[in-house]
Amino acid sequence: MKKSGFLLVGFAGFIGIGIILSFYGSSVIFEDLNQDDGNVGLEQDLIVEAELDHTETKKGIYAIQIINFESGIVTVNILDPFNTIIESQSINEEAYEGLFDITTSGTYKLSIENTGEQVKIFGVIGPEPDAGKKSLPFISFAILIIGLIGMSGLAVYMVINRQKSIS
Repeated sequence: MKKSGFLLVGFAGFIGIGIILSFYGSSVIFEDLNQDDGNVGLEQDLIVEAELDHTETKKGIYAIQIINFESGIVTVNILDPFNTIIESQSINEEAYEGLFDITTSGTYKLSIENTGEQVKIFGVIGPEPDAGKKSLPFISFAILIIGLIGMSGLAVYMVINRQKSIS
């Protein structure tokens, strides 16, 4: 029974590490991204700025989420440090994510315009996270699954072992 106790603590540790890595992974991915939200309508635009260095990364990422999206056309523009539009998208869905090239260092802008009714929009822009940062959620998920399967297997083992000792 001592062995089962050690295994129980070990699998609980896996679950704890998986949960901690999950929270840590989320914060690491979003630490370099600039975000803002606001109501966007006919006369109100939302602009989110990010200082990006082309020597550190060649790709940028942007995303928007429209709260209570019903209809209308939301236009998203990415402007480079010279205020030239380098990427433009018309969005007709609640969430959208895209990539753009970082050609020069400076302040890149995510400009969000809406031709329909006023809606709340959440916008994010920044450097694309590297592969290591992107893999953290998968690693934490795998560790969590290992811990949960181990706990379940151990519970079954303990029940079967207990029945044998009773008879």
